[in-house]
Amino acid sequence: MSKQKKPQMPSGWPGMVRRAVRRAPSTDPAIANGDAWKEMLAELERAGSFVVGEGAPENQLDQAEGWLHLASLLRMGAGEMMVTVDPDRPRFEWNDGTGKWGLDCSDALYAQASVRAGNVYRVRGRRGSVHFLGIQLVARMRAVVDVDADDLEIDDDGIFDIQLGGDNPGEGNWVELPEDATAIIVRQFFYDWDNEEPATLTIDRIDGGASKSPTTVSPGATAAQLRAVGRFVHDNTQWWVQATLGKQGEHLNTFPDDQGGLGNVAAASQKYQAFGIGYFRLADDEALLVEVTPPAARYWSLHLGNYWMESLDFANYQSSLNGHQAVIDSDGVFRAVISVRDPGIPNWLDPAGHTEGTMVYRWNQADQAPIPATRVVPFESVRGLLPADTPEVTPDQREASIERRRIHVRRRYARPL
Repeated sequence: MSKQKKPQMPSGWPGMVRRAVRRAPSTDPAIANGDAWKEMLAELERAGSFVVGEGAPENQLDQAEGWLHLASLLRMGAGEMMVTVDPDRPRFEWNDGTGKWGLDCSDALYAQASVRAGNVYRVRGRRGSVHFLGIQLVARMRAVVDVDADDLEIDDDGIFDIQLGGDNPGEGNWVELPEDATAIIVRQFFYDWDNEEPATLTIDRIDGGASKSPTTVSPGATAAQLRAVGRFVHDNTQWWVQATLGKQGEHLNTFPDDQGGLGNVAAASQKYQAFGIGYFRLADDEALLVEVTPPAARYWSLHLGNYWMESLDFANYQSSLNGHQAVIDSDGVFRAVISVRDPGIPNWLDPAGHTEGTMVYRWNQADQAPIPATRVVPFESVRGLLPADTPEVTPDQREASIERRRIHVRRRYARPL
């Protein structure tokens, strides 16, 4: 793969295709002669070099997922062209488990709606029993406001209203709408996958001010968006591949001490969440032992991802564990094992056929941000390195656990889209 200049955030970030219409001329000859389409295809071809070019993954599983990753990004970018997102008439768009991006959280259900400074909105919701409900305002991909729903006034039926923007009414829930805010992002983190129910939310504009007419199709805007789709696919792929290559070189089979602690906000991460991303690479007869004493935290987890910074299939494989699912040893230590083969223990992280990939821990609203220790060990020695009272998980028990995961994931994404 030839060396290319690292894209500057947020040149290829979500939303860029939608924003491409803002400065587009009304007409463009690239529509009549097809050049805008050709420019998009040229960017897609460049993106393909990350899958099969110099320095690209050498195994066919990562390559196959690479092509699927490009197709997923193409779908996301094209979706921004086709879906009307109107800050004067907003609605929440719910993620359906596809379009994975940036080591998405395996416990999460995401939603977002477009907003505009100067407008006033009402967000109305039912809290549900999901473990964590976070509401965030972003300026493109920079977090500007974070709210934990459990800090809001919520009635006995679990209903809450939030006024977003305008003057503080002095009572009820009010959240400032900063001048540069562009969207509201909702994160729901599930802990007890068997029992927790999601929250429901709606958003309406309530100030009664003038609304801009929705953008209509124009030759110039279409040309601009076609070009932007190509850049979106290429730049996103380039960004995450370069992040992966950095982890391979500096954090192989380890987690970084990169000051990713609480309050470190980047790419719309939450102000009260710490995380660290590493890269695992194991032979079939090896295992990676991960050990950490979890902090006192609202939420914590350890998840696996692929080369392309996508979460693995967490419905059909135990590729993630959170603080509710994990088994903590009697000395207070969380010990997990990453290995291709099942060691028959509760805290096995299944890489779903991958011998290498990304891994991430998250501490949410924690009293500290410890970095998990790791070491590569022979697979056959795993049992002897764990406490003697570590439970045994039989194949039948594992399959029953996986079936419960499947049921939850189907229920989680049974959302209005």
